[in-house]
Amino acid sequence: MTSAIPSDAANPVYLFQTRNPGSRILRDLGSVALLAIASLAAGLVMNRFSSAPLPIVYQTPEQRFDAELTTMVAAPPFKIAPAATVGLEQFRSAVDGKSTLILDARPSVFFENGHVPGARNLARDDFAHDYRRLSGVLESAHDKPVIVYCSGGDCHDSRLVANALLSLGFSNVSVFTGGWDAWSAAGMPASKGRVP
Repeated sequence: MTSAIPSDAANPVYLFQTRNPGSRILRDLGSVALLAIASLAAGLVMNRFSSAPLPIVYQTPEQRFDAELTTMVAAPPFKIAPAATVGLEQFRSAVDGKSTLILDARPSVFFENGHVPGARNLARDDFAHDYRRLSGVLESAHDKPVIVYCSGGDCHDSRLVANALLSLGFSNVSVFTGGWDAWSAAGMPASKGRVP
């Protein structure tokens, strides 16, 4: 007796595959998507625990530099190494001598309303932007004396900016602790507006 071999037309798997080719494609696409998601998750986990993780979002060199500068100037005041300080008379002679770079660490709004003549605005709250804007002036002052001031009193912006400059390789940075309050209370000259 001969056994009958069913033809492909009678095979239920064949019928399923020929009648629903779209479902087979969807099943394959679903498998590929699951594999891609699993690979992405594994890559993110490995990157997270890597000793030198890669940033998830690309940053230009300027953006990375800005982030480093912002981190540098954001240190809490109690972590700052004590910078050299100057009093009003020493600050006044430095301003009159014009051989010292004077930096105002206050926000630009306060700087524009009044600042020490010849000072440049290197605001703590916009440090990265101002640092890049003043890069030519700052690079020429790496080995020159630099004095930073802010409002005075409880203001720590000048110390934060001074510490960041010291971290960036400036060798002679001091802080005028009396700040703008002491300068203007002594009746010293003032300038207004932006400085290019």
